[in-house]
Amino acid sequence: MKIMRLFTLPAVALALALSAAPAATASTTAATTTTTTTVHIVNADGGTTVHAGVGDTVQVDLTALRDYTVTWYWYAPAAASAAVLTQTAGTADPNGNSHATFTASTAGTSDITAIGRCVPDPRTVCPPFVARWKVTVVVS
Repeated sequence: MKIMRLFTLPAVALALALSAAPAATASTTAATTTTTTTVHIVNADGGTTVHAGVGDTVQVDLTALRDYTVTWYWYAPAAASAAVLTQTAGTADPNGNSHATFTASTAGTSDITAIGRCVPDPRTVCPPFVARWKVTVVVS
């Protein structure tokens, strides 16, 4: 009889829980699906035009550049038009790499730019200019 009670109590609790659960109802609303993509931009894309759709994510990943006796460290990329490309993240790593994430908010065109600062090797001097990187993003 003890065995019967052990099995009966969990069965009764399960039956009570199921009877108290709300009944499932069929939904008559149409589900809308939006497809967003991530547009990945890197150093080699500098000077080009890339395309994105409204709602897409634009991810920029720049790596430090070695040039003879200096290394160019990138500041975090920034968009020229915050209305077109809304920046959601941006960092510059200690190793010279930088990253930024944007959401393509509205149709339009915006440049994304980054400035590189020179870090010379010991006993060398930086050239008298800064490195500039730019990509044009067309959102439609």
